[in-house]
Amino acid sequence: MTKMMQLIRSDEGATALEYGLIAALIAAAIVTAVTALGTNVSGTFNGIASKMTVTP
Repeated sequence: MTKMMQLIRSDEGATALEYGLIAALIAAAIVTAVTALGTNVSGTFNGIASKMTVTP
């Protein structure tokens, strides 16, 4: 019975590690996407702002 309990605990540890790795990969993908999107949005807003300047 104790051997079976050890096996169950071992599998749970591996599963938690796998979930942690998946979460880390998702976080890295989100950071990459936000960085790329942020650069494009910043360029767009700067272009719009430069066209909106009014000279009296």
